[in-house]
Amino acid sequence: MVFLQVLKTACSSLESWQFSQQFQRLELAIAANAVTNILENLNGVAAQGVGIGLMTIVGQCIGAGRKDEAIYYIKKLSKMAEAAIIISCLVVFALCRPITILGGMEAESARMCFEMTLFITITKPISWVLSFIPAYGMRAAGDVKFSMITSCASMWLCRVSFTIFLCRVYGFGPIAVWIGMFADWTVRGIVFTIRFHSRRWLNHHIID
Repeated sequence: MVFLQVLKTACSSLESWQFSQQFQRLELAIAANAVTNILENLNGVAAQGVGIGLMTIVGQCIGAGRKDEAIYYIKKLSKMAEAAIIISCLVVFALCRPITILGGMEAESARMCFEMTLFITITKPISWVLSFIPAYGMRAAGDVKFSMITSCASMWLCRVSFTIFLCRVYGFGPIAVWIGMFADWTVRGIVFTIRFHSRRWLNHHIID
């Protein structure tokens, strides 16, 4: 009887310890992902500013009937946004480790943050600009419905479904969120590039 009580107590203690370990890992992953999310937002600010400015420029070109200029400025500002993304990603990556130290992050959490920021630094310049900047210009030309449907479908397919798949099936950690994000950017980039070169986004009649 005493042996059974001791065994029950030991099992209970083991379960509590396992739960505590899992909860601790979850806390570390949440902290790492939160800081990474802030850094990712930071390295995209300059390029987003270019995109917002592009909407005004393209809107004026379309309003004046100068469609060739709208195409020209989308290409030109996309190149500027790409340069801004590359520079911003490198600067933020260089600051990543000092930020984790100043923030007093746990070693494991800081490691995950550094790895995710490295992943973003490599992948974001590849696909981010094509997935967002041309879409700013096309929306300014009235191609809003296509952009909205593409963005929503891509988000649910890649950011949500694909991320859940990676976590559930392959046991990925918080890096799955950013793999899903990169997949989303890539799909959007391909679709918006095809749409841009088709010139069908110029067929909308916005004003009389």
